[in-house]
Amino acid sequence: MERDQRMDRRSFILGMMTAFAECLAHECKRAALSPPFYPDDYPDIRSEAERIAREHGVFLLYEENADIPDYKKVNWFVMYKYPDVLEEYMSIRNRGLNPVWDLEAFSKWLSYGMVWGDGAEKVVPRMREENVKEDMPTVMRILFKPGDWPIPRF
Repeated sequence: MERDQRMDRRSFILGMMTAFAECLAHECKRAALSPPFYPDDYPDIRSEAERIAREHGVFLLYEENADIPDYKKVNWFVMYKYPDVLEEYMSIRNRGLNPVWDLEAFSKWLSYGMVWGDGAEKVVPRMREENVKEDMPTVMRILFKPGDWPIPRF
């Protein structure tokens, strides 16, 4: 499959990171991985990725994937809200597993498959802590003029 050159890769990566940051901030996901990107992309996305994380009160770890050969190398940001979640990720990685090949081992950590899990209808939603920054800070900054969001109720 040929890469679609019409879409701006940087914007795509950062847009997905914004969506994941919102999910993490509101505790809909335990953790996330940014889209994978080439090591050469890192300088172009680093500062904006860090800004998105700050705006949403989440953290990033740049994963350089030493276990992937250089000729196929992709990297990503590990996105998380709480340090113990990063510790869980690192414990899986320290077992020699990588999401590229072993995604199933990371499913619970990434919160995949929970909505359809057995007994999911009995789960009572709750936030670990109520310290979410303003809603959609990155979306507000990029898409709207100051004062245009949130829209007041009429």
